[in-house]
Parts: sequence; C-alpha cells; structure tokens
Amino acid sequence: MSDLPDDFKCTITNWEYIYDLCRTVSTQVKRDDFEPDVVVALARGGWFAGRCICDFLGLNDLTSLKMEHYVGTAQKTGEPQVRYPMPEGSVEGKDVLIIDDIADTGGSIKRADEYVRERNAGEVRTATLQLLGTSDFDPDFVGERLDEWAWIVYPWNFIEDMIDLIAGVMERADQEAFSRAEIRRCLSEYHSVERIEMEIAQPNRLGEVLAEMERRDVIESEGGKWRLV
Repeated sequence: MSDLPDDFKCTITNWEYIYDLCRTVSTQVKRDDFEPDVVVALARGGWFAGRCICDFLGLNDLTSLKMEHYVGTAQKTGEPQVRYPMPEGSVEGKDVLIIDDIADTGGSIKRADEYVRERNAGEVRTATLQLLGTSDFDPDFVGERLDEWAWIVYPWNFIEDMIDLIAGVMERADQEAFSRAEIRRCLSEYHSVERIEMEIAQPNRLGEVLAEMERRDVIESEGGKWRLV
C-alpha cells in the first residue's frame, strides 16, 4: 500500500493541457536535433503521449513497454519491474525516445532506459510530460517541472482515480452516507480537489463517476445519498 498520508494533494488535468505538454516535449526533441527511429511509450500512462509525439515528429514506429509500479491511485508495489517484455529486435540498432506521462521517483523511466539499452538500441533519450521534484532521475526532455508533489489525475484514468479517491474519503470520513455536496467537501478536505478546478478540467463528470461506482458495486444509493457497499 501507499506510504502517502491520507490527505495527499491531487491535481486534475484535461486533454488540451496534456496535448500542449506533448507539443512542448516534441519541440524540445526537434531543437536538440534528435531524430529517433522509434518511440517507446511506457504503458499505460505514456500511450497517449507516445502517439501524439509520433504525430508531431512524423514517426510511424511506436512500441510499448509495460512497467509495473503503481497498482492503484498512489499505491506502489515497490521497485518498478518490466511486466511484459518488448518484442525481440524491436529497438535493436534504432535510436529510441522513451516517453512516460510523469516521473515521480523516476524509478519506472530509469528502469525502462536500462532495459532498452540492454537490447542493443542505438542512441536512447528519455522524456516525460511532467517531472516532479521528488524524482531521482532527470529525463532528457520534460514538458513541465513541478516543484510541489501532487497526485496527477490524467484524462485517461480520470474515472479510475476518482473512484479510488472517492471510495477512500468515504471510508475515512466519520459518516455512513454522503450527498454529492458532502463528497465534494471530502475531496476538497482530503485531497485539495476544489469543485471549480474539477469542473473546469472535467466538467459535469461527478455523476458519471458515481454511476460507475454503483455499477462496479463500490457504492449504493439511497434517498439521494451514497454509501460504500
């Protein structure tokens, strides 16, 4: 389980913001005159960035490397490990750009860099859309540097993260049933997720998340309130 405190800060992002970070990384790659033959996107967070960067750089060769580090919202498994090896020969003799969404400790992208180099790649560079100040690894290209630690909720895992966050605050709060307003209050209290921030980044989606939590038997509704199952 995570060693984070119960009240860790979260920041919610949207597609446009992340797309701009992909453009920033691609611009840095071009300015550095690095011309990769293949982009290796770390699964799952790096998939969107990998595809966008291929578009920006005019590349067709995109492959994936699955690292296992986080198994849930802010829940680490320990040292990052390669879960699914890349196809044999997929990077051999090729210049490679490795991309991930974020470097927290930097462990995942550092291990990916080592793994790719072990497979006889040519020149290898690394990139992340966001880099936290807690990272021990400094990628070659960074879309944005964040001094303050926060759990970043990306558009591609918005529902997944919000389910974990909402279930967590409902479990910790001293009451059995919660209205929408009370859920929002707990998200603000425990994770600094303010209503206006969430509505700007992901408008009108709390109801969607609650409905999905019901579908997955995480919560049940009664009289306009929800409780954990």
